[in-house]
Amino acid sequence: MLPNFPTKGPHGVRFVYFTHLEVNSVALAGTFNNWNGDRNYMNKMEDGNGWEIELAIPKGRHLYKFVVNGEAWILDPLNPSVSEDGQNNSAITVTEQGEVLIRTLEISKEEPGYMFENFTAIPSPEWLKKSVIYELHLRGFTENGFNGLTNKIDYFKKMGINTLWLMPFNEVGLIGRLGEFGDPYAVKDFYSMDPSFGTKEDLLSFIRKAHDSGIRVIMDWVLNRTSVDHVMTGSHPEYFTRNEQGEIYYDVPNRAYFAGLDFNNREMRKYVIEAMKYWIVQFDFDGIRLDDSDITPYDFLTEIKHALQEVKTDLILISQSYDEYHHIESCDLTYDGSPRILIRDMADGTITQNDFIAIYNSHKYSFPRNALRMKWLEEKERSRASDYFGEKLAKAAASIFLTLEGVPFIMMGQEFNETTLETWTSLFDEYRLNWDQFDAEMFEHYKFLIHLRTNNPAFWKGELTFIRNSEELVLSYLRQYEGSEYLVVVNLSNDSLFVSFDHDTLAGEFINDRVNLIYRTGRDNLSYVNDSSKQWINSYETIIYRISN
Repeated sequence: MLPNFPTKGPHGVRFVYFTHLEVNSVALAGTFNNWNGDRNYMNKMEDGNGWEIELAIPKGRHLYKFVVNGEAWILDPLNPSVSEDGQNNSAITVTEQGEVLIRTLEISKEEPGYMFENFTAIPSPEWLKKSVIYELHLRGFTENGFNGLTNKIDYFKKMGINTLWLMPFNEVGLIGRLGEFGDPYAVKDFYSMDPSFGTKEDLLSFIRKAHDSGIRVIMDWVLNRTSVDHVMTGSHPEYFTRNEQGEIYYDVPNRAYFAGLDFNNREMRKYVIEAMKYWIVQFDFDGIRLDDSDITPYDFLTEIKHALQEVKTDLILISQSYDEYHHIESCDLTYDGSPRILIRDMADGTITQNDFIAIYNSHKYSFPRNALRMKWLEEKERSRASDYFGEKLAKAAASIFLTLEGVPFIMMGQEFNETTLETWTSLFDEYRLNWDQFDAEMFEHYKFLIHLRTNNPAFWKGELTFIRNSEELVLSYLRQYEGSEYLVVVNLSNDSLFVSFDHDTLAGEFINDRVNLIYRTGRDNLSYVNDSSKQWINSYETIIYRISN
């Protein structure tokens, strides 16, 4: 039996691909070569059935696929680790010694991985640990730009949101623009604002009111690129990457309207950091979300962190990556899309309750100790949660997502089952959330869970202990901090079930005592059979108990 690949070779990371089919070419594409499938071609092995290549790859998490015959992009059959980004990529982590880490179900609390054993995440401010983050785009969320958003602060307070993430609000480039408004991530000037959103005084007024209401504000930063007609491409062309013809370009396929930043240029780095400082000093932003940080040099991320903390000590950085090393020196949060995948797979019967627990723990214990992960059910590159799960399962999924460890983030409209936002590409043209679709029941569900989470440290800094139960499609776990303890039970099945729990303190009358019950989404009954240790749970229902306080 072949061992897991890739593995460390004498000159880098060795990848192999075996097939009995007729293949003319196999290339390797991933974050290490900007997802270009027309380079890094593998060599055919002497036996004729295999292909191999060895690449020098820097430390950190890397995602990749094999590109077969220039057309088929496939997972690595020898690598069991698949990315939690929902994009079905093979994943490895390369250590500082060049060793290759592959996440497997053998990683657990009892047998933690290399990163957990050897590294501790940088400390983050308590406000971030307690955060529930809400992402929005100004034009898509409300009319009248920043003034309209200011008028929505009461909506966020009602829901319990304490951190807002604003997608880019800068001017967008004109050359190669897609749609009426273009890609909001094709920024023409880091110092600019789209005038249709209002003035800088309007932005400052919004942030002041948000802060007065206990809400932090994070800005979105396009880290690796600008629009191809950015104000600096003319005055400082040396800041940008060039192709073989000497033209400014961005070395990622199908992104012709971007210009890539050249990280080898120290003056460019200073320029970007000074622009970041401007927004923090002038407008008091609380953090920056770094777009595509998975293809950014580590030392630049660290430079950013140190420079910005000199300006604001409790400022945080969110990395749009799944990289364990980003927690060690630079970033407070990395992404985690595993709840979306695990909940769907468990509901479909693809994985069991035990599998869910094992996979969850393999992720947790493969990251540095105390690493904060930003968990999501949907994000700008994925479809709506309500479309992916269906409305009933989406409600159950929200229960799990908002009571797990980590920092949850919600995409605008997710909380009321809005369906018209497809991905961020909806924003290229005239678009606004369809508030006429407002699902009040779903909103109240999110509202209850968010307030429960933010008002009880058990959910944002407490321990999580999975409680195995008798039903494969029911997930149950305890959240505990000091004297406060909660039991969360969620049915991911279309069937109503009787559930018994593998935990002594849950036996007897406890689970059928209304005094302990604080939330239930199904019918308000407490049916049970002769064995009173079994709990009746309705289809897709959530039940939450307070065990102690």
